[in-house]
Amino acid sequence: MELFKKRTQQNVLIVGCGRLGSSLANILSEQNKNVTIIDIDANAFRKLSSSYGGLSLEGDGSDIDHLMYAGANQADVLIAATDDDDTNIMIGQIARQVFGIETVLVRLYDTSKQVAYENLGIISICPANLSIDEFKRHVMSEELKAV
Repeated sequence: MELFKKRTQQNVLIVGCGRLGSSLANILSEQNKNVTIIDIDANAFRKLSSSYGGLSLEGDGSDIDHLMYAGANQADVLIAATDDDDTNIMIGQIARQVFGIETVLVRLYDTSKQVAYENLGIISICPANLSIDEFKRHVMSEELKAV
């Protein structure tokens, strides 16, 4: 008889229900992840699809009490996707240091802030760098076709 049942679904907490956060919440919900999304503006949840099966909580995702209420203490992954780099960084630090969340991802617009947080075990994703890489890939591809 098994006394402790192993969790099979990943718990994902997303802070920020803009275009990025809502898209991730919709995709992860479709993949049967346990998703909770927090946003300070209840109107932001309109971006979620009608098939979204997770929780939506109105609140400040940089507030420890709101994160606790959202289940940060049981989260496997936290994604900070607000439109403010400093807020995302603060949320990421809280997630790692207060709640011990193993996988923490933050969106950063300012590429100069990216290196500073690698040592904290926080994965930063910078849209500018992703765009540059994609443009370079296409330019290199065109150069190879011309040869």
